[in-house]
Amino acid sequence: MAGEDRHVPAPGRDVPAPAGAARSTVVFCGHDFGWGSAAKLHAVLTELTARTAHPPRLIGVGTVLGRALLAKLPVDTWYDQWPSSTDELRNLLRRHEVTAALVVLDSEFAAALLAAGCPTVFVDSLPYLWTGNDTIPHDATRYCAQLCESLPRTCWEPLRRIERLTWTEAILSAPVPIRRAGTPGLAVLNFGGLHSPSSEGSAHAYPRLVAEPAVRALSDAGFHTLEICGNIDTTVLPEQDVPTGVTVNAGPRSHEEFLDLLDQAQLLVTSPGLTTLLEAGQRRLPTVCLPPQNVSQILNGDRFAAAVEAACRVPWPSEVLDPRQVDAVRARGEHAALSVVYGAIERAARQAHPWVRHRLRRDITTAIEHSREVREWRGLLGRTGGRGAHQVVQHLTEVLAEHSAPLSQEAG
Repeated sequence: MAGEDRHVPAPGRDVPAPAGAARSTVVFCGHDFGWGSAAKLHAVLTELTARTAHPPRLIGVGTVLGRALLAKLPVDTWYDQWPSSTDELRNLLRRHEVTAALVVLDSEFAAALLAAGCPTVFVDSLPYLWTGNDTIPHDATRYCAQLCESLPRTCWEPLRRIERLTWTEAILSAPVPIRRAGTPGLAVLNFGGLHSPSSEGSAHAYPRLVAEPAVRALSDAGFHTLEICGNIDTTVLPEQDVPTGVTVNAGPRSHEEFLDLLDQAQLLVTSPGLTTLLEAGQRRLPTVCLPPQNVSQILNGDRFAAAVEAACRVPWPSEVLDPRQVDAVRARGEHAALSVVYGAIERAARQAHPWVRHRLRRDITTAIEHSREVREWRGLLGRTGGRGAHQVVQHLTEVLAEHSAPLSQEAG
């Protein structure tokens, strides 16, 4: 077997169903590109386990990068990899009596599951990203695409070929109360998951360029307690780079802990990951967008600028990355565009020109000043709604009911 089989004791919810009551099993997976997939899984699976009298057993696959965000879910077993052959994957599914699968953005694993005969609900939070040169699972049992304001022409052809496409609202954890004023002087600085399968050195290059200017800009703006979140090396900010009188706490958090920090903060300064922007909008939390880390974040920043406030988005200096360079290769697929973005970030970090950090500090400070004038922070949610987790669970529940016999019985 290719994967590492680690059994994790499940919390109190993982109890046997009463005699005669069938209990389904769901295998789930998120793409290890940043933390957006893990956050979506957290929202959907939390909803699924909360609303069901006898929630399905959960089997996790992959999602290595985002596993810390899912630490509090009642997962029975984790596999770091899925088996390399269809027969081996089918045997694994039978052994766990899997009824259906939930996959966020990992097209390759979704295709493997479908080839193995496993009903699969695929969640696509970035439908506006794809081109004819990107592969998506067109034949998923349910294909749940997250609503967006508009769809570029480059994505029309791949989306048109999806057999069972359904649109959902923004996929978020349960709604929060109307936000309070926040803890005075507290800001969250978020870098997200940083890593992608093709990022190589840029995952470290990005915070080396952006962290120190952002911390100094927040200090200049009067914030004295900074919670730095994300998949970062805690030494990315040397002690000498922390202004006097500023307390910095850094490191990854569970999804629950991160959302709790957003509830407490007065300001979020973040790389423009879509899930984080939606979660901030859900909380009416003033937000400043840092320069993008990848292609989807360029598009997310555009959406934020159009829906919220363009002056609160900080782009890269054009000498570092000109968006027109990315647009020129977009039609060749996401990987081609990513190589342009990652290459630009790595070169800027390697050359270490002081003017880049000075410019970023100035521009982030200006964006923070503009954020104080914005009155409405619902932003992207005002156009998409926020009930997507509930809607995905509805589709998954339908699939579980339609395929109530586990694969081991159906094959028999």
